[in-house]
Amino acid sequence: MSALTDVYVDNVIGRLPENSRGDIAAEIRATIGDMVEHRLGSLDHPAQAQTAAAEREVLEELGDPVQLSLEYTNSPQHLIGPKSYPLFLWAMRWVIPLVAVISVTANAITFIATQDTVQIGALIGQLVGNTVTALLVTFATITIILALRDRGLSGGAGETVNGTRKSWSVDQLRATDVKAKQIRAEAILGLIFIVLLALVPFIPTSLFYVGHLNNGQPFINPELGSGWFLGYWGFLVLMAIVEVVKLVRSSTSPAVLLGGAVIDAAMAVFLTIALLTQQVLHPELTSASGADVQQTITVVAIWVIVIWDQISTWRTHRTSR
Repeated sequence: MSALTDVYVDNVIGRLPENSRGDIAAEIRATIGDMVEHRLGSLDHPAQAQTAAAEREVLEELGDPVQLSLEYTNSPQHLIGPKSYPLFLWAMRWVIPLVAVISVTANAITFIATQDTVQIGALIGQLVGNTVTALLVTFATITIILALRDRGLSGGAGETVNGTRKSWSVDQLRATDVKAKQIRAEAILGLIFIVLLALVPFIPTSLFYVGHLNNGQPFINPELGSGWFLGYWGFLVLMAIVEVVKLVRSSTSPAVLLGGAVIDAAMAVFLTIALLTQQVLHPELTSASGADVQQTITVVAIWVIVIWDQISTWRTHRTSR
């Protein structure tokens, strides 16, 4: 079969559970092969153009790969449809753990800064309560956004033109390529996250209702030094370049992923050195008794995020090969 069949099969299995993709892909390829042979049965030596035409007819007879994938799905996907389901799973595996780590870190730093004496029980209660709330809000936000996106994207297998349902065509295959769409969506989310990271040095404490601690100044020590700020933003620029490459190519290669991993690790080392050698948090947010705890929690959070990011990225790349 040609690359056209490969793209079609990828569009079908990309929406299915990973452990069933191999068998289903083989089944679909065999079906396509049998149907093509049936169409060419009366020809002893069909020309390449005839074979290509027969293959195209077969794919259009099988129809929209999104709809075909539903026939192999054991569980309903009504709220989050098949067009957005791969992105929804990715968000659950990557965004939810990231939000959990950020929530725990931010709440721990704030709690320690606002308490003269840190009690472990009170700290754990604060972290659990606020983190659960953050996770529920994140889950609801992602679900609602993707559900609305699905309602706007699709009303069925084909397009509606002047009130008439237009049947699916092989020409739409490239536009519905699951891998490319998911990579582009992940790259856009990555760029948004990088922009938010770039704004961290400017975020005032008043935004989180703790502005009374340092008169609404930023969480980051303004006296840290321009070199540290420039280095921080420099790493973010490199990270953004990697995401732009993914967005433009709509694909990832081992070289791009390796480059991103090296940049992430270097960024983590840079931040770790800064936290261990400099007063990174605003002095008025750090108490003498809690400084070491704040520092440890922040460093651990940085490395947890980096390690989880790499595991998620390489796992996604391996399963999409």
